[in-house]
Amino acid sequence: MESSTFFLAYVLTFLICLAITIILILLIKKGLHQFFTNLTNESDISGFFVKLTKIIIILAGIGAALTGGYKTGQEANWLTLTWDISEQLERSLSQLFLTFIILAIAFFILHILGKFTDK
Repeated sequence: MESSTFFLAYVLTFLICLAITIILILLIKKGLHQFFTNLTNESDISGFFVKLTKIIIILAGIGAALTGGYKTGQEANWLTLTWDISEQLERSLSQLFLTFIILAIAFFILHILGKFTDK
């Protein structure tokens, strides 16, 4: 197989991982804004935390999407390329899942602390 095939597969998989990351951010954008607005009662601070959360999610998605290692030696074929692509997608999705779990726990703790401090 040619090196350009592996490069093209890597770039296309990276773009798919990036698209998934952006779609997930778009799905939670309204909820994030509402959560931080209710938590802080100030639009500037809530806007900052929404942007910070988006940056964290984007960095997690891009970081995981860049970690693909493709086998390009003599044993490389379409089957190994397919497995490498699926491994890169799996890494990206698992990293995004872990990031969302950590953020959800942090937001839950912030929500609970906000409930106790309001009383």
